[in-house]
Amino acid sequence: MNSAFIKGLSRGLFLCFIILLGFIFYYLYYSNYSKNNNDSADIGGDFELIGKEGQIYNQDDFLGKPLLIFFGFASCPDICPYGLTIISEVLDDLEADKNKFNSVFVTLDPERDDYAKITDFVNLFHSNIIGLSGSVEQIDNIAKNWRVYKKKVDFSGSELDYTIDHSAFIYLMNKNGKYHTHFSHNADAADIIEEISKLL
Repeated sequence: MNSAFIKGLSRGLFLCFIILLGFIFYYLYYSNYSKNNNDSADIGGDFELIGKEGQIYNQDDFLGKPLLIFFGFASCPDICPYGLTIISEVLDDLEADKNKFNSVFVTLDPERDDYAKITDFVNLFHSNIIGLSGSVEQIDNIAKNWRVYKKKVDFSGSELDYTIDHSAFIYLMNKNGKYHTHFSHNADAADIIEEISKLL
């Protein structure tokens, strides 16, 4: 084997290890939160972020409708595209009701993902998904309120230079902005549709 191949393999294995650690941390951290326990789950809160064409969004803009909210970043190689594909399937399957709930993707990489880039990214999956970005402080705030694990991981020598290790749950909030339940990024669209239908 040549040295370039071994070096690339080592970097790939290291990245997989970091991602695995992130998921282990997340499951341990959230073990006290059960699905559909919206009375005890302290998830959600105030935020102000930037979306399409520089429009400012805050938590009040999403009240009155159920909200699917997912966190990731545009350079994410697999988890984020997978989760966004699931959300797009939900939107397609609920075509008649797609305007009765909101779908949002928040970047965890504001240094690279401005509002224009994150909007272009989510539009690859579905035009009804709203992409949001903001300052590092704003993203740290919403990640904390939604209890999203994230960590910047050095990946120097690669094209990305760094990556973001993060939890990968899709949250469903009710019309009042309160936590209803959450799903893994690779959940069945049918399961998400069932829970959204309870809130419409």
